[in-house]
Amino acid sequence: MKHKAITLVEITISISILIVLLAGVLFLLNPMMYIYRANDITRKKNLDDTKKMLEEYVADTGCYPQPTQICLEGTNKTNCHICNKGQKPSFSYLTKDVCDPKASSAQYLYQVEMNGNVVASCPKWFRMYSVLEAPYNAQEDIWGCKVGGCGVAPQYGYSYLVTSPGAPLDNIAPNNWYCFDTDCHQCGTYEDCSVGLCARYAPYYPSSGTCCNAHIPSSGPKTENCR
Repeated sequence: MKHKAITLVEITISISILIVLLAGVLFLLNPMMYIYRANDITRKKNLDDTKKMLEEYVADTGCYPQPTQICLEGTNKTNCHICNKGQKPSFSYLTKDVCDPKASSAQYLYQVEMNGNVVASCPKWFRMYSVLEAPYNAQEDIWGCKVGGCGVAPQYGYSYLVTSPGAPLDNIAPNNWYCFDTDCHQCGTYEDCSVGLCARYAPYYPSSGTCCNAHIPSSGPKTENCR
């Protein structure tokens, strides 16, 4: 008796069924992890879509948008956050909704070229950051953010970013990070901070100065390491 040959279509269907079953098992074992990864996929797509829209804007105008044009709270002196759902006035180049899945507690950080202490009149580069929820994966960390080490002083804690061509690199300092409890304490490398003495006091700061500026009023009393 001749056996019926297994066709490529049957193999494909079998593999598809196995993938669906595996996804179901993973969801049952750890449903929150499934949600975290789904949120992270949305975040990465949001940033990638925004990058394309910003490149269209710079092609038309020669500049990247200033914080006052695109952000919720943008001024000409600060980095700012993007969430265009219901944002007024709207930035016409953002033709898709761009907002973190947890918008009430997290938004995308937008940084552009500065000229001294103010945003350049015609910014030539940008960075846009997001906080990811799924556990750290070194193979996906193309920017070297480690565990939330990317950002702009004093706004650290970001783990994913997109940039314009020619934007300066965002590198984590290899040592001398600081945390604040009642004072600014050095805790070593960023990885050491995240598991050692400073772990409970995130965020971490790349210098004692940025740590002190974030926590000690300029006119208030100074602590030991912030004199």
